[in-house]
Amino acid sequence: MVGLPASDENWRAQCQVQFGMPPKTDLRRLAQHNGAVVGVIPVNRMTRLIQDLPGQPHIRELADIGADGRGAVWYEFRGSSQQGRRPRVWLKVQALLTLTCQRCLSDMLFLVNETVQFELFADENTANAVEAVDEGDPDAPEPLVADGPVDLVQMVEDQLILAVPYVPKHHACEPAKTSAGEPVEEVKRESPFKVLEGLKRGSK
Repeated sequence: MVGLPASDENWRAQCQVQFGMPPKTDLRRLAQHNGAVVGVIPVNRMTRLIQDLPGQPHIRELADIGADGRGAVWYEFRGSSQQGRRPRVWLKVQALLTLTCQRCLSDMLFLVNETVQFELFADENTANAVEAVDEGDPDAPEPLVADGPVDLVQMVEDQLILAVPYVPKHHACEPAKTSAGEPVEEVKRESPFKVLEGLKRGSK
């Protein structure tokens, strides 16, 4: 059965010290001080993520988080600054999302449990140049332009959008059928990469 990792229970408890939408944060300063920002956010506040998903449990306050943790998103931003390399930030995010299986068309639980590393840059040109050099290296950190306060919720939401499978399916289930007994055509879902690219174009 899909569920949140028991080994991270203490980590999630630490995140729950801060509930709700965090203020924008200067990630370069966070890295310079080897600092961290943790918290938990209701998934229903992430409108871009849930617009094509079935209903998620609604959480208004910390006490609303149930034993299974559905409806909550835990996150941690941890900065690091070492001599001889650019400042970096690690983002760890966990969430148990309700998706629609594209084979049987019923609800399915999907665990997001990811850690991604970002390398911070002051301008887009430098970031693009480094990205071109590192292209094809799966271990290279993601370039991130951080020339001022950054919206942490947007970063967490972007990571969740990318984590959701393009065509979610149960490991084993029967295809849904129409009243006439014919298999129901699988629902097409827009690529998350196209969604994020469109948002980037719209912000320019």
